[in-house]
Amino acid sequence: MESKKELRQIGDVANESSVSIDAIRYYEKLGLVEKPIRSEGGFRLYPRHVVEKLRFIRKAQSFGITLSEIKEIIRQSERGLESCCNHVGKLFRRKLKEFEIKMKELQRMRRGLKNMMKQWIPLEQAKKRHYAVCPQIETERPKRKRGKRHGKKKS
Repeated sequence: MESKKELRQIGDVANESSVSIDAIRYYEKLGLVEKPIRSEGGFRLYPRHVVEKLRFIRKAQSFGITLSEIKEIIRQSERGLESCCNHVGKLFRRKLKEFEIKMKELQRMRRGLKNMMKQWIPLEQAKKRHYAVCPQIETERPKRKRGKRHGKKKS
């Protein structure tokens, strides 16, 4: 156990870790960070290693790792380095597959938006019909054929 001098109040922990006080309390509630001891005045007092754990949580989140996945990584780390690294390796492989799927979906959406922009309906034409909200979204547009163009370019 660390001496009281080495313990930090929640505001200091927040500043050192660049994690908000609300987030620290939330992580406590989820069990990602151990419950602090309380000072005589009721202030939360945290050991130094909590700052490092909070930095770890933020870094893991930056890779798209969810809080429940982070909690499992922390649990695996308590079993030992080998268990933790094996778990993280499997998690990273799964995340990469998920990101690839998401990227394909985003590319599809991007193509759709570009197609809509190319076929933008002029305001004068849009005023001639009734639309529930916005003609740019509601109007059916022909789908572009996939694949390479065949034939010669027009000169």
